[in-house]
Amino acid sequence: MPNRIKGLDSGSIGPGSGNPIERVSLSKPVTPSGTETETSQTTAKDSVHITQSARSMAAIAQAVQDSPDVDTSRVASVQQQIESGQYTVNPDRIASRLVQLDQDLHAAAKNPTSR
Repeated sequence: MPNRIKGLDSGSIGPGSGNPIERVSLSKPVTPSGTETETSQTTAKDSVHITQSARSMAAIAQAVQDSPDVDTSRVASVQQQIESGQYTVNPDRIASRLVQLDQDLHAAAKNPTSR
């Protein structure tokens, strides 16, 4: 039984036979340095444009990544205040900040594109 795919038999497959299969062209080889090697007379030029906002976002992401997870000087200061009995808890300030955080999160959830 011959194999048929959409009316094509095995004798009609291949480049130059007038079927939908085309010859695959190889891309230009790339050297380890990331540059293309010359394989023909013409050289294709690709370019990428990075916007200023993308550069700024990358710089911010790098700054966040480079910053320490814990502010050790702030931790030492609070620890010293606790040990000396000078640290006081202000429940009104804590409550106010929690309410503000909740409002900010709610607003961000309603309008996620404004970030």
